[in-house]
Amino acid sequence: MKHLRTTILSSLAFALCIALPAFAREETKTLSRIAVIGASMSDGFGVRVTTTLPDGKKISEGVNLAELVKVSCKDPAVVVSNYTSSMYFMNPARTAQSSATRACGDNAQEMPTCVLAVDWLFWNGYGISNVRGEKLSSDTERMELLDNALACLEPMCAANIPIVLGDFPDMHSAIGGGMISAPMVPSVECLAALNARVAQWALTKKNVCIVPLSKLTQDLLQKKPIHAAGREWDAQTLGPLLQKDRLHPTFAGTVTVLAATLDALDTKTDNAALKGFEIDPAVLRERFVTQLRASAEEPDQVAPAAPVTQPDSKIPAVAPAK
Repeated sequence: MKHLRTTILSSLAFALCIALPAFAREETKTLSRIAVIGASMSDGFGVRVTTTLPDGKKISEGVNLAELVKVSCKDPAVVVSNYTSSMYFMNPARTAQSSATRACGDNAQEMPTCVLAVDWLFWNGYGISNVRGEKLSSDTERMELLDNALACLEPMCAANIPIVLGDFPDMHSAIGGGMISAPMVPSVECLAALNARVAQWALTKKNVCIVPLSKLTQDLLQKKPIHAAGREWDAQTLGPLLQKDRLHPTFAGTVTVLAATLDALDTKTDNAALKGFEIDPAVLRERFVTQLRASAEEPDQVAPAAPVTQPDSKIPAVAPAK
């Protein structure tokens, strides 16, 4: 009996030794090819890192979410691809289809192992264009835009690719900020219906997790600290989290969104996401500054420290007519 018990324990230990590395490989695989799809927030609208060179010259560069993800990632082998567009609002239905299709790649080897779609839904509820690219005239048409966008994600769902999807924040406070007008903003009732639809759809998809932009924005506007990634994020400590247009996040605000995104992704990666990224805004800013100075000092010799793959400069806002 003792011999049998020893044999069983040895077999279990052997099986565990095999299973644990396999589990670790699976976690690594999930985060090995990250695709970022979205609108102007993910495209880094208005977000820049600035530094002063020894000769007193000031230089700066824009920072989008994909670049932030790459710089924050602890594993340099992770590939981050960018399929975002600040012109998403011009024709959201076509841009949704275009970005989702391009993010999937042409074959299984090019498919992402996870997709960050934090503000990808925004113009599929906001804006003034309906699913046909015509002037939007009703809340029903806003819901049609949303359903069209969710349908574009079905191939990723079929492939069980983890998707971090942001819901709809209430941006009534941004009206008059220079970037968004009243006709572009859904009513409070419509926003509630849109978010209910997103939540209902996500419950049927085991690969989808939601970043609650609605809650984050509410806390921000009420000057409450945002809880994400095991810490609190607030303007008093980090400086403004929203730009003057009251619509787009600052650098610190974008890092805050990334922290909330990693919180959500943790639920689909067995807590591997947060462990794989650095999310201290000061550390990340300094990494961009170091990268920027190196590029300025040796522009022909120094490659960016955190390259982000992007097959084309930008995805087209409007796909060619068929």
